[in-house]
Amino acid sequence: MQVPQPHYYIYILGDQPRSSLRIGIAGDLQQHIQQVNQGSAQYAAVAGEQPKLVYYEHYEREEIALNREREIKNGGEDFTLRLVESMNPNWLDLSDTLA
Repeated sequence: MQVPQPHYYIYILGDQPRSSLRIGIAGDLQQHIQQVNQGSAQYAAVAGEQPKLVYYEHYEREEIALNREREIKNGGEDFTLRLVESMNPNWLDLSDTLA
């Protein structure tokens, strides 16, 4: 029997440039996004709006994912905005791309 590979996702939640962006890491990104949208995660929606998944990266090794998360968080707002816009220039909700 084959053991499933672990998954680590770096994600950015937000809704538009210069808005409040949340950067984090999750093992099951789809489940985490569902929890955020249901209000049961550590994030509360601001003014009743649901944050959108605007960027994510996938890793199979936890230490690499943690280092990348740290790099993004320490990169500053302009770095984060360029990162999102490189993958998602229209700031669309990418949660439906998760399978």
